[in-house]
Amino acid sequence: MSDLIYPTLDLFIYALNTPLNATYEETQKNKIAFLSQLPDGTQIDDSDSETEYSKLTKPAQIDFKSNDEELEGYYYPVRLNDTYGLQIDCSVKNQTDPQPAKRFKTLKTEIDSRHHKELVAIGQTWLLSGYLSKDFFQNPEDIAQDCYYALFEDNNYQQKSSGTFLGSSIFEFLGSRNLDRNESSDRHVIIAIYSNRESAEKAAEFYSDWMGLFCYRNKITWAYRQSRLVKESLIKHYKKVEENRKIIDQSDYWQKKQNFAISRKILNNISDILQQYTIDLLKLSFQKKIIEINLSNYQTRLNLIKEKANRSDRLDFLENFSDLATKKYLLQLTKDIENMQLGLQLLKDTINAIRSHIEVEKAARDRNFQEFVAVVGAGVATVSLLKEPVKDCKDIFSKTDICNYPFSFSLAIGVLVGFGFWLLRKRLL
Repeated sequence: MSDLIYPTLDLFIYALNTPLNATYEETQKNKIAFLSQLPDGTQIDDSDSETEYSKLTKPAQIDFKSNDEELEGYYYPVRLNDTYGLQIDCSVKNQTDPQPAKRFKTLKTEIDSRHHKELVAIGQTWLLSGYLSKDFFQNPEDIAQDCYYALFEDNNYQQKSSGTFLGSSIFEFLGSRNLDRNESSDRHVIIAIYSNRESAEKAAEFYSDWMGLFCYRNKITWAYRQSRLVKESLIKHYKKVEENRKIIDQSDYWQKKQNFAISRKILNNISDILQQYTIDLLKLSFQKKIIEINLSNYQTRLNLIKEKANRSDRLDFLENFSDLATKKYLLQLTKDIENMQLGLQLLKDTINAIRSHIEVEKAARDRNFQEFVAVVGAGVATVSLLKEPVKDCKDIFSKTDICNYPFSFSLAIGVLVGFGFWLLRKRLL
């Protein structure tokens, strides 16, 4: 038997208010999307000032009525710096009779009907809670497992951890979604099985703490997912440059005259890729900074929770996330940034090498053109000089037909002089 008194389900949803480089129109769009999660006509007091934790409505809780008369619930919207947070709470009104674990499925259906999908969430956390009946002995771990299965029909989780909170049992279930596969979100579920009503009522004082803690956790996992996407983009940029470099590195590439214009296009293309690569590298560093800031906030909030709770409580599973963020997320990002910076230097070297090839080719072309101009100039000058003297050629070449064709004679002499001038330049230069 897996019965709980006063089963309560809370969904904590988080969405960005002002993403990096967001325009005023984009910020307003995010605000409208967040408002769409609340009842029609709800007004929020959302100033532009930075605030660590701000309640957005008066009263802070907005109650809702369910079509199921046995249920009750409320919305609780807040803003945490650049992030909107929304708690949707739904519970069974009966606070005396034990309810089967499958009641959580009913609660989830109610919450899902009030959570509009147009909100682009950066993450979410489910919190299930209830307290045990004094009349029956039940294993909290078995109840937590049944509650999870009632909530998610796939019965699929990657990891389960446990601890104690307010002298009661608390469990964490992590979904099977893999962050390294860039899934949209990991499934994060907390299930608190309180030993008595007093502990359950005391736990209600921690909702604002959970709101902050889950926010920092979801922002850390979101930033890491974003960093994986940015890394993929950086790798694609690098591969494109490598493809262009291989074309230019062909042994006979520079011997083909038509490739000079192609090389200029390739150089411009690589320069554009380098610019995008540099921007993505900055984004990667930015995601690392997001993780560092939110990890610090997470640890601070967790310490506050531990101070408010019983000294004997064990919340190691929450502290394990700090280790994961430090030893995996931050370490991986640090290595990625170092490697991608090396890649940036290689890209710059590639551009410099191509530019040098192009400059050498251009200089050779300019030199050939100058030689051509010089040779033609010498020929033209010779023809001009012979223009007048050739009129008197009959006195010199009276026994030949040369003087009958003065222009052809001048042109031939000009060509011979030009050819001789070209040979002379070749020997001297």
